[in-house]
Amino acid sequence: MKILLTLGATAEAIDGVRFITNFSTGKTGCALADYLAKAGHKVTALCGQYSQKPQIAKKIIFNDFADLNKKIKRQLSADSFDAVIHLAAVSDFSVNKVIADGKLYGPRKLKKISSASKVCIELKNNFKIIDKIKIYAKNKPLVIGFKLTNAANYAQRIGSAKKLNADMVVHNDLKDLKSGRRIFTLYKNGLRKKVIKGIAELAKQINEILNGHIS
Repeated sequence: MKILLTLGATAEAIDGVRFITNFSTGKTGCALADYLAKAGHKVTALCGQYSQKPQIAKKIIFNDFADLNKKIKRQLSADSFDAVIHLAAVSDFSVNKVIADGKLYGPRKLKKISSASKVCIELKNNFKIIDKIKIYAKNKPLVIGFKLTNAANYAQRIGSAKKLNADMVVHNDLKDLKSGRRIFTLYKNGLRKKVIKGIAELAKQINEILNGHIS
C-alpha cells in the first residue's frame, strides 16, 4: 500500500531565530513509518524540521503549519495514497504579528529581537489540516488520525475522538506519557475498539488495519 504519514511538530516563526512549537519528538511516527516500510508498504513521511526522522521511509521535511499544509496538499493531489496516517502535532495557532518596542512586524521580519525589547505577539487560529485530507486527495484514502489530550477523563477522551475527522482515531493522553506509559486507544466511528500498550504493538495493529485484518 502507498501510505502518507505525518510526524513531529510544526515550528511557528516569531523572528529569525525564535519560534513557537510543542514537545512532540516524532518518536512514535518514526517507529510507525519504519515498521510499515519494513512490512512492504511504500511510505512517504512528512517530518517536522526539528523532530526525529525515520531511517527507512522516504522523508520530506516541513517547518510550519503553512508549509505542512502545502506539502500534504501537493502529495495528495499529485499521487493516489491508500492511507494517510496523521500524527503530526500541528499548532492550533501561528504568529500573526509581532510588536517590538511599539513597532509592528510580521513573523520572521526581524532577524533577532533584542532581549531588552518589550514584545507582544498576536496569534491567529489555524484550521485543522485533517479536515482537508479527503478534499485534497485525488482518491479516497483511509484516514487514521491521532489525538492527544491532557489529563482528560473518560468522557473527554471519547468526545475528543468523536470530533476528529478520520476513519479511525488513535488517542493517547499526556498524563500517561509523563508517567512513562505508552497507552493508545483505537476508536472507530466514536466507539472504542481496542486499548494498545506500547509503540511496537501500535505499529503491528495499524499494519493489520492497513492489510484489512481489523475492521
